[in-house]
Amino acid sequence: MKAYELFLLSSGITIDTRHVYKNQLFVALKGPNFNGNRFVEDALNQGAIGAIVDEKEAVVGENCILVEDCLKYLQHMALKHRERFTIPVIGLTGSNGKTTVKELLQRGLSSQINVLATKGNFNNHIGVPLTLLRITKDHDIAIVEMGANHQGEIKSYCSWAKPSHGLITNIGKAHLEGFGGLEGVLQGKMELFDAVCSSGGEVFYPYAEEGIAKKLGNYTHTTTFGIEPSADFSLPIEIDGDILQYCDRQKKTPFQLKGSFNRNNVIGAAALCKHFSIRAEDYLQPLLEYSPQNNRSQYLERNKATIVLDAYNANPSSMRASIDGFMARPGKKILILGEMKELGEYSKEEHQALVDYLQALDISESIFFGDEFSQCVMADNQTFYANKGDLKEHLVHQSNNPCSILIKGSRSCKLEELID
Repeated sequence: MKAYELFLLSSGITIDTRHVYKNQLFVALKGPNFNGNRFVEDALNQGAIGAIVDEKEAVVGENCILVEDCLKYLQHMALKHRERFTIPVIGLTGSNGKTTVKELLQRGLSSQINVLATKGNFNNHIGVPLTLLRITKDHDIAIVEMGANHQGEIKSYCSWAKPSHGLITNIGKAHLEGFGGLEGVLQGKMELFDAVCSSGGEVFYPYAEEGIAKKLGNYTHTTTFGIEPSADFSLPIEIDGDILQYCDRQKKTPFQLKGSFNRNNVIGAAALCKHFSIRAEDYLQPLLEYSPQNNRSQYLERNKATIVLDAYNANPSSMRASIDGFMARPGKKILILGEMKELGEYSKEEHQALVDYLQALDISESIFFGDEFSQCVMADNQTFYANKGDLKEHLVHQSNNPCSILIKGSRSCKLEELID
């Protein structure tokens, strides 16, 4: 039996023997610190219908299918599966806000149709195929989030996903090391639009992103979104401090999602909802009610302090956006910022630029964590902490007084541990 035929008989794919459900197909992926071929028997004993392996020793039954490379075969199956369906597939990328837009869009569209969307942040060379392999005949549309840290990556994702629609949230200073600078980021993100445009699909992007407009040239299947009057699509969203408010003729309704930098994320998701004929009265309420989780723009109360936990990831663009939104809060403000990774030769310059930028703001105290900040020249109200335990103790002390505290840093910093 061929592997894809076995997949069609299965209840889905698993790549982790810690999470095997009955009749799933186990794919024995390899990584720097693991080899799935060594856990095939465990998967079968836990109820897997079979396994795809790439080592002869791992063939322990008739439903163990030997292939040359499990990862490449997973990606091949994803393409084969995608081609069975004619539903729209929305490719979603950008330097910041991808997951937020995905969550908003999934909720807005789900008010009327059956939507499949990337789980969590499964947006890489493994996550994209796994998402595609979850499509069933019951789905009306699929949203595939695509992350990347070098050129050519999104192009490969599109070769499997074949997106009919695409949305770029923004172009910012993320993964500068891999992309080779801001122009390289633009080129890498545009790989999504290249794929969509080649099939005559519709692309969506912020009105302010002039670089994207120039790359698109005379392509006409485009929708710009934003607060600008000239944008193709907008929503009446005002900002009161860091609160987003939907303003209609009768009243102002606050969003659960906060931060001025999220305004375009809401508008972009709404633009796609409208494109797919979802009425505003149907998609607006799910957008208003969306409350982020997983260390992304979460608002928490600790003692007398309000903590804005945005510790999932960080780059120079998202740092400034979060800080600028945070500065709209009243009262005493404290920043706890972790280092930014994958900046390469730009790292020293970008970390010092951030430190300098904060010196002009009305901040009671700025605290920095991570080696990339250790050599920065700082002002009197700026402090570098090398030890997270000491930083946590300081945070507890500060939270005993009324204040707002923004916590943001790259994933490797794990700054969420400060409030555990």
